Amino acid sequence: MAIASRSALRNGSVCLGLFGMFLVMGCGLTIQQKGAVNQFATATRDLSVSAQAEFQRSRQDVVEMNRFRLELGDPMADVNKLDSLLTLDRTRDRIMALQALEDYGGLLNKLVGIVPEGELLEASNTFVGSLKQVKGVQLTDQEAGGIGKAVAAVGGLYVEYKRAAAVRHVVETTHAPVLAVIDLVKKDFDPNSDFWSAGYRKTAVDLSGHAESLDLLYPPKDLLSKQSTQRAKTLATENMNRFSAISVQIMTLVSTLAEAQKNLRLVLNPSELNVQSIDHLATQVRDFKTIYGLLRNEAPR
Repeated sequence: MAIASRSALRNGSVCLGLFGMFLVMGCGLTIQQKGAVNQFATATRDLSVSAQAEFQRSRQDVVEMNRFRLELGDPMADVNKLDSLLTLDRTRDRIMALQALEDYGGLLNKLVGIVPEGELLEASNTFVGSLKQVKGVQLTDQEAGGIGKAVAAVGGLYVEYKRAAAVRHVVETTHAPVLAVIDLVKKDFDPNSDFWSAGYRKTAVDLSGHAESLDLLYPPKDLLSKQSTQRAKTLATENMNRFSAISVQIMTLVSTLAEAQKNLRLVLNPSELNVQSIDHLATQVRDFKTIYGLLRNEAPR
């Protein structure tokens, strides 16, 4: 009788243990949640890559326009400052900020995918390192360490539960820093702000203005000189129109990204699953990649 009771007790404990194990394992992300996070992460990475390319290309535009000013004899153009207001240091700061967003998307992609633990840890360390280097963005050592611990815990018997916990921890902990990075990008492409776009616009105006002033000096029959100033004005206009079109697209996208980031926390709560903003972001980024390729004469990647 006593032996039978002990056996039943052991069997009951085993059953409860197995029940608890399956209960915990059932707390992982659903297929819909994984799909939403993956969409968000991929769109974030693609947008970041395109915006990084535009910072580099727009700086090259400024160098080209300032070279043209030198060719036209503009006394205000400086051969030692061809990149004018869009310096290499300013470009590097902005690319680092976007790299943090790209790494954020990369970490989320890996967390909802099936990758070795070593890759997860590497992605986590890369993201934290990138984010901590962004000027004007705060991530404490304690927060950074917490992200590392959450990601490192992914593994073992309860892998799906821990994976879900890591995703939620990363999204919650870096929510404010990620929004801060998004805001920095938005300000740079805002035509009404005194940031990156202001420097680009000033260079285009300087080139066009100098060409206009030369036009007034050249005699009507000096067709060669007139042709040179016309090329300068055309270059300034084309560059400004293209940059304005791209800026509008990027500003719209980063606003959508910010909204999707805010809703991502709700998506991770099964009772409030609404992926509309994330679907919208993914569609807009796919369209932008095509438009950007056309404006910059690049094949979509």
